[in-house]
Amino acid sequence: MSLNRNVAPEFHLVDKLYFPAFETRETSNGFNIYALKAGVQPVLRLDFIFDAGLVRQLRNAEAAFTASMLSEGTSKRNALSLAESLDFYGSYFQTRCNADDAVASLYCLDKHFENCLPLFLEALIASIFPAKELDIQKKNSLQKLSVNEKKNSYLCRKNFYQNLLGESHPYAAFSSKENINALDRNSLEVFHKTQYLGGLKYLMLSGCFSDQTYNALTDAVADLPFTKAQNTSEIISSPISNFGKHFLEKNDSVQSAIRIGKISILRTHEDFRKLQFLNLIFGGYFGSRLMKNIREDKGLTYGIYSVLEPFKETSVWYIDSDINSKNRESGINEIYKELHRICSEPIPKEEIETARNYYLGSFLRSLDGPFSLADRLKIMIDYELPASYYPDFVKILNSVGAEELQALAQKYFAEENIVEMIVGKK
Repeated sequence: MSLNRNVAPEFHLVDKLYFPAFETRETSNGFNIYALKAGVQPVLRLDFIFDAGLVRQLRNAEAAFTASMLSEGTSKRNALSLAESLDFYGSYFQTRCNADDAVASLYCLDKHFENCLPLFLEALIASIFPAKELDIQKKNSLQKLSVNEKKNSYLCRKNFYQNLLGESHPYAAFSSKENINALDRNSLEVFHKTQYLGGLKYLMLSGCFSDQTYNALTDAVADLPFTKAQNTSEIISSPISNFGKHFLEKNDSVQSAIRIGKISILRTHEDFRKLQFLNLIFGGYFGSRLMKNIREDKGLTYGIYSVLEPFKETSVWYIDSDINSKNRESGINEIYKELHRICSEPIPKEEIETARNYYLGSFLRSLDGPFSLADRLKIMIDYELPASYYPDFVKILNSVGAEELQALAQKYFAEENIVEMIVGKK
C-alpha cells in the first residue's frame, strides 16, 4: 500500500493520558522498591536514590565528587577492572548528583542482572576513592572551572542564583578552586558513609525484566549495609534574596548574558501545572512570545527562553538570553514589555490552542520508553504526588482558559521581588 502524500494525516486532540501501573515492594529491612514494567526489549535500569545531593554537603564540591568517584575503584577492583567486568556483560552504571539527591543507575540486560548486580553494589558500598583518580578528577574539574569562569553565561547563572537565594543557600552552591583543592579522600569517605551508606531513600527498577530479577533484587537489598535517609527539610535554609538589578562588568565580551527571574511556587502547589503552561506560552518553546518578539521580529538574539525550575524546597522562574551588548537595553526593554503584556491582556484563543497542542504532544513524547516513564515516576515519588498526577495534567491543560492564565500571570509574573543579572561589557 503506497502512501498518498497529498492527503494530510488525521489530526487528533489529546484528551486523556494513561500512565502505566507500577508496583511497590518493601524489603525486610524497610526500603521501598518501585517497579515499573514497560518496553519490549529485555533491558532494565536499576536506580538507587540517595540523600546525597547538594543540600547535604558540608563543603562545596563534596557531593558531586563523591558521586563521580563511585566508579573509580573499590577495595577489590580498580576503575579499569570494574569497568571491564561490567562491559563483559554489555552493561554500565552512571551516577549523577542533583540539588536534592544523588542517583546511581545500572543499565543491563535482564539475563545478566544477577551477574551485574554484585559489581554495581560493590561500587556503591566498597568505594575507596583512590588518591590518584581523585587528583585526576580535581585537575579536570579545575580546568573546566577555569573555562567556565571566562563564560558570561556561567557567571550570570552563578550570580543570579546567589542574589536570588543567597550565597550560602545549597541550591546556589557553586564550587570554587579553593573548594576543589581542599577536597581529600577523607572528606569523600565521610560523606559516602553518612549520605550513601546512611542515606538510601528508595530503589527503582524499570524496563522489561522478569519476576526472577525482581525477586533477586529484593533478596539482595535485604542484606545490604544501608540505613534509611532522614528528612532534609529542616537543613535547607530560607532564601536570603538581594532583589534588584545587578551588573558584572566583563569588557572583553561582545555578548551580554542576561537572566531575570524570581522565586516561584512548589511543584505541589495547585497552580503549578497551569503556571508551567503559562510559562510555555511566554517563553518555553520556539513559538513563544519571547522568541517571536525578540528573536524573530526584532532580531536581537539567537535564542531566548523562560524556565520554571522546581526544587524540593523552592522553585525558581527565570528568563535567560544572550544579547549583543549594543542591543542589550533594547532587548531588556522588550522582555519587560512582554511581561507587562501577558499580565494586562488576555491571551488570544488561537495562541492558547497552538501552545496547548504543542505541549500535549511534547509531553507524550517525553513518556516514550520505560526509562522516561521511570524519570516521571521519580518525580511522583519525590514530591509525594498522587498516581493521577499525569493523567490529571491533560485535564487541567484542556480546561484552562485565557482569563485564568491572565490571573496567573498577574500573580506570578508581577515585576516585584525580581532579580535582574547582567554580565557583559559596560
